Amino acid sequence: MRDLPSAILCRLLPAAAIAALACGPAFAAEFSPELKEVIAAAKTEGALSLVWGEGTLGGTAGVKQFEQQMNAMFGTDIHATFTPGASMPQIGNEIAMRQAAGQPSSTDVYIGYADVMSRLVPRKPFLGAAWQKMLPGRITDGMVDDNSTALKVVTALPGIAYNSQLAPSKPTLLTDLLKPEWKGKIAATPYAANFDVLAANDMWGPERAIDFARKMSAQTSGLMRCNEGERIATGEFLGFAITCSGTDFIDTIRKGAPIVQVAPADFPALGYFYLGVPKNAVHPNAAKLFAIFCMTPEGQALTRQTWDTDMDLFAETGTHKTVADLEKSRGAPFHRIDIAWYDAHPEAYEAWKQISKIFTGKQN
Repeated sequence: MRDLPSAILCRLLPAAAIAALACGPAFAAEFSPELKEVIAAAKTEGALSLVWGEGTLGGTAGVKQFEQQMNAMFGTDIHATFTPGASMPQIGNEIAMRQAAGQPSSTDVYIGYADVMSRLVPRKPFLGAAWQKMLPGRITDGMVDDNSTALKVVTALPGIAYNSQLAPSKPTLLTDLLKPEWKGKIAATPYAANFDVLAANDMWGPERAIDFARKMSAQTSGLMRCNEGERIATGEFLGFAITCSGTDFIDTIRKGAPIVQVAPADFPALGYFYLGVPKNAVHPNAAKLFAIFCMTPEGQALTRQTWDTDMDLFAETGTHKTVADLEKSRGAPFHRIDIAWYDAHPEAYEAWKQISKIFTGKQN
């Protein structure tokens, strides 16, 4: 963090309000030339339009917090508007279709999980940017993918969710859900979330993953989506796997729901959410500045506050500690699932197509 501009580092200090004021735009001269160029262009644009799910980054309330803190950090006066949108795949497809039709994107910033991004990449819908030069010493090459068009921002730890008050036991492995006491008490997703990862050759492999899917399907009493935490809270289902991100039910948990989310030891995989700026974004520079803010320590802290997660690749984050502790206790590293991983594992998608049919009842 020593290489960060003073305008960012100042906000990490436990100082009084007077000190905080001293850390404002007066330090703009210390931003890199590439970042200063984006700040100037973003000031000219003056606006930012954002569309994603209400549960992502705190939705409506979260965007206002990002707006305020981003403007305070960079000395801008950008007005951010937020519109709750459809699923990540649907928004990504809409961006690409609007681009092909010569229409502007409905969102200036796209947030997408690694698997969705891997399917969008061939359509080349996102702008490249000199991310590493904008935050030298903070953004590394390992955080930037697909010719600098995709920026890792948040880590996901998918696995199991269960009702801690009603569950018959505390599962720590995916295979625990095959025990007799769980029969008829669990749900899976209709889209077989993360079973592609499970089926990869460097995880369980297609044959074992497909066999597990068949056995788990026999245990399930229904299907639910990753934004339906109330169905676990009410006891309709007592367990759920595989979760989409490991933070699927944060809003429900904050309302008092007795839901526990677990990263199972037999599924040592973590994935990444990415930020991308559509080529047809109306406010591309404000979008880049938003992405840069998300990568600062303050931006990561706000991400944790609004989405209950941050990125393990930053040493100061809670997720970094969680991942390090789990790797130490298990004696093995996580598989890191990013765009390049999907490119290297075509067998994962082929197995997933079969597994998804198992859960939707289209195949025995």
